[in-house]
Amino acid sequence: MINATRSRGLFRSPGVRRALAGVRTAIAEPGCVLICGEPGTGRETVARAIHRATNGDTTPIEELLHSRADVDEPAAPFFVADCAATRDIEHFLFGRCAAAGIHDSLEISSTDGLLHRARGGTLFLRGVQDIPGRIQNRLARVLRDGEVWLDDGGASRLVAVEARIIASVDLLQAGDGELLEPELKKRLAVHRIDLPPLRHRKEDLAGLVRLLVADVCDAQQMPPTTVSSQAISLLCALPWRGNFTELRGLLQTLVADLPGRMIRVADVLTHVRLDGGDVSFSTSGTLKEARERFERDYVAAVLRQHHGRMAQAARVLGMQRPNLYRKVRQLAVVRKGASPEAAPSRTVRNTISRPVNADKDSMEIR
Repeated sequence: MINATRSRGLFRSPGVRRALAGVRTAIAEPGCVLICGEPGTGRETVARAIHRATNGDTTPIEELLHSRADVDEPAAPFFVADCAATRDIEHFLFGRCAAAGIHDSLEISSTDGLLHRARGGTLFLRGVQDIPGRIQNRLARVLRDGEVWLDDGGASRLVAVEARIIASVDLLQAGDGELLEPELKKRLAVHRIDLPPLRHRKEDLAGLVRLLVADVCDAQQMPPTTVSSQAISLLCALPWRGNFTELRGLLQTLVADLPGRMIRVADVLTHVRLDGGDVSFSTSGTLKEARERFERDYVAAVLRQHHGRMAQAARVLGMQRPNLYRKVRQLAVVRKGASPEAAPSRTVRNTISRPVNADKDSMEIR
């Protein structure tokens, strides 16, 4: 688990600050929660953090969001329904009387269904968009009414639904919740939390990399490992289509395969391609040509990270901005996503530039 000091550098990006505010609101106020995000953005981690905080855990929320799921769980139950993987999700949620339908306009459930078993705790619906429409409508009626007829061995009684429902939506699969029935989406989104993908968290990535490396070293009982500033810049420039899952997996591999105690650019390039595809090295051409290919890809990746802003990229690369312009022309680097910043004019190129120092690499999360 991280402490408050180590967590400061992890919540700088605007999207994650908005998500953190939504988490705090969901902790402070009752009601269902809808967590939206791409795979690997930590939707279940957020659900568990809300569950723990609303059931007596006084740990700061920043720490809860980066702690292991199996540590210090509260006594209140936390049930997970994997809506895509569960063969009969209706029976899983409503119990053995799932087909019984409606009694006096209320849904019927039984004691073996998760809606009843999760009472006093939280029921997390992972990938709620995968529930068939008819069952979504049943669930919406339960959330609307707040009570069901409970079938308990033949005797029926009216009971309140005492489980808090937290659901997650896969934005890559369901868009902005298009696969949800309107009534269910309305009932679930009392509190909506949108988790940004890693590619929209550039301000947080350096701190996240260092934190995850420290966690991997602790878990594998290995000596502490540092990350060079150049390797950090390269990792920040990657697209991370698999988000935290992909990043954590890469760092676990790097730490396990590392010959020394510092992760360098060459170590990262052994396992990734700068375009985010599978690792594939060309063995054609001379060593000089191979170096030029790497230099072109690396400069292009840093420029992408900084949206084509040459001054910022030059600081990361440790070179003067006019020299970077020359390097870009020499290597024929395409500046994708470039800002309107223009190349230096003839007058500027003929003046003496002040040297730009590269940012120092700090291993501490400030």
